[in-house]
Amino acid sequence: MKLVEPGGAFNAPCKEAGLPPRGTPKNYLMAWLLVMLKEHNLHGYEIMKELKARFDVISDPGTVYRALRQLERDGYISSWWDPKEQGPARRIYTLTEEGREALVLWSVALEQYRSNLDAFFNLYSGQWRVAGE
Repeated sequence: MKLVEPGGAFNAPCKEAGLPPRGTPKNYLMAWLLVMLKEHNLHGYEIMKELKARFDVISDPGTVYRALRQLERDGYISSWWDPKEQGPARRIYTLTEEGREALVLWSVALEQYRSNLDAFFNLYSGQWRVAGE
């Protein structure tokens, strides 16, 4: 059976189908980007640096910038160019009101995900009990 990188050819057999994804799944990355912009306006490099340093979230820069562009097209964030006295101008991103609303939805969904993960680890570690036992 041929191994295929996640995101590779659709019809190729993939031995990794049952394995966890490498890195941060794209949709989960969207939540990280929104929450990073909740309190501060940041440029893309700052976002990636903070995600890696503070939360050990590592993502390909191209993936991050594509995700930022998608969030902007969808109206969840906006951006502007910040000219610097030295060096190139940087695109600064900020969360919109619609983005704040989306972040609330992400929070609810991730809380449910966390609950499911807690149940998984309880089962995995042998702490899970069948109802009525």
